[in-house]
Amino acid sequence: MLNHSWILAIIGLTSLLAVFILFKLVYKHNPHCNEHYGADIVLFHSDERYKKRVWRFNIIEDLKNQKTKEKINDELELKVIVGEFSENTQEIVKHAANHNFRLIHIISGPNIFCEDKTEIYTLLDRYNNVKYFILPERPTKHFMIFNNTHLYVEKPHRHTESRGSVGITKCNLKLLNIYNKAFENILAFAQPLTKEEVLNQQCYKE
Repeated sequence: MLNHSWILAIIGLTSLLAVFILFKLVYKHNPHCNEHYGADIVLFHSDERYKKRVWRFNIIEDLKNQKTKEKINDELELKVIVGEFSENTQEIVKHAANHNFRLIHIISGPNIFCEDKTEIYTLLDRYNNVKYFILPERPTKHFMIFNNTHLYVEKPHRHTESRGSVGITKCNLKLLNIYNKAFENILAFAQPLTKEEVLNQQCYKE
């Protein structure tokens, strides 16, 4: 068994390059159109919670419409890595579950905000297609992959902070593969949690 230090090192290294690309190089180019990243790039400031949510909601709804029109044959999938399975992430997950996403995986750190326990329990009870995993330590890289097509990445931050983020539609395949590989590597160290186990999950101290 690898200890926590090795796990953290692997988690950091697998996505460090991709985060550097997005938050270092992207600002040096036209932020709305660059073939190195994707068809369209949107930069969000830390206080633009509504815009972040609407962008992701629109991505989910567009994918659902494509699925309805049979432009997408496979089941819709959402992959999420966050520090905490908080209210903001719950909104996105529920929206995806209500729009025909059949494969939804969330990976988070070991702690949650106590007020979220009941909400997470209810969410897992209602949606059988949502699978929740936790890591032994809080991950520092947070991102969402929408059906292996679109990408949303947050700047590294503590659980008490809100930072900027970037959304990429029709993400460049090479960049998307970096994040998919990071997700799979991290998932290997994550523990699945049932709705009952969520009620015993450790809370952040006030």
